[in-house]
Amino acid sequence: MRDDYRYIGLMIESLNGYGSKILTGISRYAHQKPNWRIAYFDREQKELADLVGGWQGDGIICSAVDARFTNAARSRNIPVINVTGRHVEPSMINITSDDRCVGVMAANFLLERGFESFGFLRRKETTRFATEREKGFTETLAAAGFKAESISIGSGGDHEVEQWLSTLPRPLAVLGATDRLASIVIEACWRLGLRVPEEVSVLGIGNFEQLCELCSPALSSVDLDMERRGYEAAECLDRIFQGEPVPTGSRLIPPAHVVERRSTQTFAFEDADVVAALRFIHGHAPESIKVTDVVKATSISRRSLEGRFNKLIGRTIHDEIWKAHFDLAKRLLSSSDLSLQTVAERSGFRTSSALVNLFRQRFGQTPKEYRISNRLLISSQPAETR
Repeated sequence: MRDDYRYIGLMIESLNGYGSKILTGISRYAHQKPNWRIAYFDREQKELADLVGGWQGDGIICSAVDARFTNAARSRNIPVINVTGRHVEPSMINITSDDRCVGVMAANFLLERGFESFGFLRRKETTRFATEREKGFTETLAAAGFKAESISIGSGGDHEVEQWLSTLPRPLAVLGATDRLASIVIEACWRLGLRVPEEVSVLGIGNFEQLCELCSPALSSVDLDMERRGYEAAECLDRIFQGEPVPTGSRLIPPAHVVERRSTQTFAFEDADVVAALRFIHGHAPESIKVTDVVKATSISRRSLEGRFNKLIGRTIHDEIWKAHFDLAKRLLSSSDLSLQTVAERSGFRTSSALVNLFRQRFGQTPKEYRISNRLLISSQPAETR
């Protein structure tokens, strides 16, 4: 019978990396609901409002928001979950990125690499997500004693970017409000003869894999955890179906992590031996390295290196080694279904028991608890015991 099922309409652009990830998250949740029936509608249809007006469904997840569409859904008491970050409607339930947190994460990532000169690139059109990303970025840099030079460009603003880059001191770190804008920076550097990442380090936002890998060099990017956005949108809809109160407004999804590729694989510190040590540590994060191994990668004594390293980085070499191990383990836990033993082997811990014990000591939670809180999985892996 019709009442045994829940009919959900999806109006999400799937021809970009972001939309496909949102759909993956929705799919993961829907697989837990055998009574859900999913209908996919092309968001580019001109008459979405008319479509909704005649559709016999129970709920909609969409990235196409306009007054006619939302009014048509409300008139039929069809709940709508909005997953676009470009247009946020206060009277709706919006699942979107915590864009200020995105800017903070990007700033901290670049600060840790020793940069003192920063730039931010956005479009001239006013968008909430770009404004919030810029605020998070510039405020974090200001708290550390630095200023970011921002530029807003229109369509065809490549020449503007070249002129802007030419005026900024190097080594320079640039954050693009999107991956596409970051790719424009890389192209402008190529035309100017500037080396990426040695002279200009470039970071994007969104982690649109196809675009990031097509850049030369490949573009590092902040992963917005779009799958989680889709999963939580479906979860919200399910709560409504169960009669639970779900407040309108925005639910903010924090970014997952920075996916580092070649465009940021450098350090801007002037001390060549400290830079060599950092490169060795992060390049060998999957291995069980020791301080003596790091010292051998430089041209100075252990005592000299430890003093200079601690002064510049604010951590000991030993602490930096463990930070690299833990950062890698966290990325693997949040972005894969790998078993704990495999995560341990790939992040320098060797055994799952060592990973569990050390992870709990450092973060106050087990790797499994971290994975659950940072990634929404339907895994084929056997359940972990810790």
